[in-house]
Amino acid sequence: MTGARQFTANVIAQGLARVLSIAANLVLVLAVARLMGAERFGNFSYVLAFINIAVALADLGTTAVLARGLALHEGDARAHYLGNFILMRCLLAAAVMLGGLIAAWLMPHGVQAALLVAALGVPVLASRFFEPIYQVYGRPWLSLWSNLSFGLSQLLVALAVWQFPHIGVTPVTVGYVASNALYTAVAFGLMRRLVRPRWRPDARLLRAIIAVAAPLGVGAMFTTLAIRADILALEHFRSSVEMGYYSAAYRILDIAVFFAVTLVTPLIPILSREIASDPAGALRRSRMFVQFACILALPVAIVVPTVAVELVTLVFGAAYAPAAAPLAILVWDVVLIVLALIGSAINLANGEVDHAYWVAPGGAALSVALNLWLVPPFGMVGAAWAALGCQVGMLIASQYYTLARFGNIYEPRAWRRIALACAGLSLALLLLQPVGAVLAAVLALLVYAGLVVRLKLLPIQLLRLLRDARAARRRPTP
Repeated sequence: MTGARQFTANVIAQGLARVLSIAANLVLVLAVARLMGAERFGNFSYVLAFINIAVALADLGTTAVLARGLALHEGDARAHYLGNFILMRCLLAAAVMLGGLIAAWLMPHGVQAALLVAALGVPVLASRFFEPIYQVYGRPWLSLWSNLSFGLSQLLVALAVWQFPHIGVTPVTVGYVASNALYTAVAFGLMRRLVRPRWRPDARLLRAIIAVAAPLGVGAMFTTLAIRADILALEHFRSSVEMGYYSAAYRILDIAVFFAVTLVTPLIPILSREIASDPAGALRRSRMFVQFACILALPVAIVVPTVAVELVTLVFGAAYAPAAAPLAILVWDVVLIVLALIGSAINLANGEVDHAYWVAPGGAALSVALNLWLVPPFGMVGAAWAALGCQVGMLIASQYYTLARFGNIYEPRAWRRIALACAGLSLALLLLQPVGAVLAAVLALLVYAGLVVRLKLLPIQLLRLLRDARAARRRPTP
């Protein structure tokens, strides 16, 4: 399978799998938000923030390293690498679980029981590393089954919330952990159909994995702290209700972020091989990727502030209308996150990871400082500005290494045309306001689509990738 076909098949497979997970998880989140109220939704969001920090610690950057490591090994060496990777992840998860239990015991008593359940569930909550295995072994479609099991179990939890809206946060957390346990069991069984990991510990190999993963792990840990500091600050300085509104805004944007992750993840093993064999080709592919991603992300950031109230009301109900204010700011975070994800994938594939030792801790320090400054007086709006400021600082620092060590991934002529299309979108949105916010947004997006086509902004290679997708699904992998 060619690199283009492989990438397309991987993106489609992982995209469909993530759609299953995201859609079911969104149903659960909406059920909690609409039926349990803003305060308990805020408490549940606090538990999810705790889970995200624990998962980042248990991952320690190793999932990204797994995709690269598997791509660079073959046969028995690959099975040996995989076995040592899983052993290391089990040890990390056990250590984080113990630390999480201690931290949960010291956390606010209103959600202490739920946090203890989450801490006990860390080994399965941190098990989302199977997709790169399916990808490298040429069976990316297997991820559909594990994510389908997760999605169905999430829907069952949502059904329980619908039947018993006064249920507490702790039972919902139990259901959340159980759905991840089912995912882990199914995913592990599918992996065993492809490869039987060799479980013999290899100190040299473990040190090699940790050497590459350590800076990424430090980066992931502090990046998670940076992007969750706003939730922690809101809980401490404001109220669970305001945290619920803010979390609702974040949840709307999660779909866009997950879409970006789905597109970027399959790029890592492909770029790892291509950088070694054809650096110029890797740079061309990366430029195409950045261009396409921003063509999709920028209009979202421009249009959403206009329809923020309508969007929040549609998704969460009229009670969550105050979430529109932070949403109008946070939507620009999506563009920055997309660029950060692509840059991180390129840096990892290029072996440029040591800068994470200082970029992410610096970002976390900046986030804490901004939240301490802005949250007490401005609440969730201040938290949104703090999140945006932190993301800008971290992106500038990490992009330096991408541009200096890999090449300019922003093709100047294409970006002049992108700027022109975005200017046309903004002008159309302004002129069409008398017809109403929603209709103005729809018509302005149509104008933008026309400009994208007229200015020939869609990279022609993408059409070839899409054309090859159907053939990639039908053709057996050699």
